[in-house]
Amino acid sequence: MKTLNKILAAALVVLMTGCGGGGGDSSSGTTPVVQNPTTPTTPTTPVSPSTPATVTNPLTGSAAPGSATTTLYGSAYDGASVTAYNVQPDGSSGAAIAGPVTAASGVFTLNFATAPTGWVRIVATGGSKPRVFDSTVQPGGTMQLVTPFITTTHNNLKITPLTDIAANVMEHNAKKGAALADAFKTGMRTMLELDSANVLMMSDTSVYLNVLKGAIQSDTSYNSAQSPQSTEMLNGLDLLGVALDMPTKDVMRVVGATAQGSYPLNALDGSGNVINAGAWVGGSFDSAAAQSLNTLMDAKVPDSQKRSAGGSKVAPRMNEYVSQYMIMTWSMNNACINGATQNFANRYPFYVLTSQGKISDADCAAADAWVSELRARVATNQSSKMK
Repeated sequence: MKTLNKILAAALVVLMTGCGGGGGDSSSGTTPVVQNPTTPTTPTTPVSPSTPATVTNPLTGSAAPGSATTTLYGSAYDGASVTAYNVQPDGSSGAAIAGPVTAASGVFTLNFATAPTGWVRIVATGGSKPRVFDSTVQPGGTMQLVTPFITTTHNNLKITPLTDIAANVMEHNAKKGAALADAFKTGMRTMLELDSANVLMMSDTSVYLNVLKGAIQSDTSYNSAQSPQSTEMLNGLDLLGVALDMPTKDVMRVVGATAQGSYPLNALDGSGNVINAGAWVGGSFDSAAAQSLNTLMDAKVPDSQKRSAGGSKVAPRMNEYVSQYMIMTWSMNNACINGATQNFANRYPFYVLTSQGKISDADCAAADAWVSELRARVATNQSSKMK
C-alpha cells in the first residue's frame, strides 16, 4: 500500500511542523481590618456564601464557560467503580473528592461536597465492555480522565481509552516538570496522533475539551468526516486488540506507555524502559508475563506492514500502525465497498483520488486483504474467546 504510506508521511510532516499554565483554585473571604485609633476604617463587605466560585479555563487563561457546580455526570464501562480526585502539581492524584459510585448501565453521577474549581481526575475501575468486531465481552481494567475544570456547561464527561491515553501522557510530562496545562495539551495532541485524520485539529483546545465529552470535533471549524462519538479511533483500538490478540485493558496499557515517549520505533515508554506486553498463560492473559511489546508486534505485524530499520524489517511506530492499518485502512475498505469515496476523501484530505475521483483499485484490494486477515484471526485469537 505505497499510496497509504505516502499519505501517512504527508500527515506526519504536518504534525511535526504544526505542533510545538496550570489552573488554580480561587477562594473568597474577608480580610481582617487592623484597627487604627487615629484613622477611620471602612468595613469590608463580606462575600455572600451563595456567590459562585470563580472557575478558570487554564488552557486559555480566561473564565471557563458556565459556573462552578457540585454535580458531575458521566459514562464509563458498565459496572465500573468511579472516583474523583484532586490533581497534584506533578500530575499525580491527590485526595479523593467524590465517590466511589458505580456506573450502572455505563452511566454515573458524582456529587462533590464542595464545587471543584481546578483540575480533577476521574478514575473508573473494573466493569466490562463489548468488543463488537469479535462479539466478545472485555474486562474494563482501570481508565482515567483528567479535566481542567468542571462547570455547569462542562460536567457531562465520557471516560474512554482515548481520555486514558491522554491522561497517561499528561501525568508523565507533569512529573518531568511540565505545567499541568502544557502537559494536558501534550497528552491530547499525542493521543490525537493515533489518527492522521486529526492532523488539522491538533492545536485546537476546543477539540481537547470535546474529547472529554466523547467527541473528536472542533467548536471553531467544521469537518463532516469527523466523528461526534470518536467512533473511528475507539474502533481502531478495538481492532488493534484483535490484531495483537490482547484484551482491551492491556491494549490501553501498552498504547498509553508508548505514547509517553511519542511512540518510539522500538516501543519504549517515556522513561526509555522496555514495555512489557504480557502473554497468554493457561488460557488467561497475564499482564506481568514476560514478553516485550516489541516482540509481540514483530510476531503479529505482517511483513508487508513492517518498516526497514538498520537493515531489517521491524513493526512500525504504534501511532503509524493504528492510524494507517486500524483506522484509515478500515475506513478505506468501507468506502471501497459502499462507494462512499467523498466521505473518505473529506476525512483524509491528503489522499489523492484517481483521475476518476475514486480510490485506486490497488489500494482497495490491499485494504480488503487486511480486513479479511483481521477477520480470519478471530478464529484463532485467545482474546476472541472472552465471552
